[in-house]
Amino acid sequence: MTLENEAVAGATIELLESRLRRLIYLLTGDANWTGVPTAPAKPASLDDSVSRRLLSLERELERLSRNIPAVRDVLLLHDRFPDLFRPTPPQTLPENLTTQNLASIVLSYASAFPETASRLTSLNDLPIPDTQTSASLIQLQPRLDQLAQVQEEQAKQISELRVRTARALQRWYEVALVGGGECWAEWEGRLEDVEREVKREEVMRQRRAKEL
Repeated sequence: MTLENEAVAGATIELLESRLRRLIYLLTGDANWTGVPTAPAKPASLDDSVSRRLLSLERELERLSRNIPAVRDVLLLHDRFPDLFRPTPPQTLPENLTTQNLASIVLSYASAFPETASRLTSLNDLPIPDTQTSASLIQLQPRLDQLAQVQEEQAKQISELRVRTARALQRWYEVALVGGGECWAEWEGRLEDVEREVKREEVMRQRRAKEL
């Protein structure tokens, strides 16, 4: 039982050592002639350690996200849609394609090569904007955001005023026009009744005068 435990422990240690060597090779990318990875050099100071450098990078990224809206937008996009930033896995070519088929596939995109090359060449001809101009534009971004907020508030106020104006017009139409028309119709009906009574009294008075 003891020999089995020692064998398991030795195999575990050997497996851990192989994993450790693989990680060292991934970090350094160098090995001696026997295949043993070269150990990474010790940092000159505590600030040169991996943890401190990562912390410094995180602080710098946080500072950029606060000052530059584009960086903040990219970070928000990464948080919402992380799949967009994952590398696309390379697709393996089908084994049943012949050299002629592969050549036809490449030649079908031949027209795009000169166009892409001309676009890349035109990028070299574009002048690089002045850093002071870019910095001044970046400094104007907070004011532009405030103006956009003011414009949005004004649009809300205008929308509310339009609703209130529509309600006032509706009320004026119902009270002034429709109500006034009904009132005039009622008055006209009363005047007609009064006119009929007056005419009736006049006819009765004329009859009495003739009888006398």
